[in-house]
Amino acid sequence: MGLGEKKDHNDAEVYITMDQASAEVKKIVGQLQYPYRILRENLTSEQIMESYREAAERGRREGFTPVLIPEDEYFDISWYADHSSVTEMLKKADMDGRELLSGYLKEFTDLEEEGNDMEEMMGGLEGGETIDVFSSMDDYMDGGMRQTVLFEIPTRNPWEVVVYVPFGGWNDCPAPDEMAAICKYWYETYGAVPAVISHDTLEFILPQPIAKDEAMKVAQEHFAFCGDRVDQCTQSGTIGEVADCLWRSCVWYFWWD
Repeated sequence: MGLGEKKDHNDAEVYITMDQASAEVKKIVGQLQYPYRILRENLTSEQIMESYREAAERGRREGFTPVLIPEDEYFDISWYADHSSVTEMLKKADMDGRELLSGYLKEFTDLEEEGNDMEEMMGGLEGGETIDVFSSMDDYMDGGMRQTVLFEIPTRNPWEVVVYVPFGGWNDCPAPDEMAAICKYWYETYGAVPAVISHDTLEFILPQPIAKDEAMKVAQEHFAFCGDRVDQCTQSGTIGEVADCLWRSCVWYFWWD
């Protein structure tokens, strides 16, 4: 067994040992020196959600926050994070996440004269799908699910996982310190916990969907956080479609192209 690996032979249908892991998974484990378990490929979405929820329950007792990282040849923390320590980054993250999102949205609306039309992008509260399972580990090329590492991040504060697993700071993706501040705001306001990280996706899980009458406001925050959530992850290209998804869903999905 590898460093920090947890093996329970009763879980053989779900978890594998390091010697069964792919080269990409071994690289991820090598970069992130946290306790872990490896979920085998081709599990069902329900098995993955059950494994995550079991780890989350243990984490509440034992003082860690679980995060899933799927097999990913492009995952490399040195590509999209600076080299500040966790302590330094958390100090930098001491800012207001709500204000950050408002600032991002204002930057977009200030560019309306260049073709950005916020009113046109709003649309109606319709067309949204229900998202209740994680999807970053879906193998869209070959089908099934990729091997996925379930890490135990040593913090009781869920919003800090984007610093312990540094994520962001490239293209339009917020830097890790700003992302942590936004994650804190969403956790304290909606109970949203960052649960899945790949090289270009981030997924949250919530105890229950947000209220329908808050959906449009929160969808605008999602657009400010990740423009591709609207531009490339909806059929209509509208914020209203995202809002219609949010009041139905316990999982939030973000992808930066």
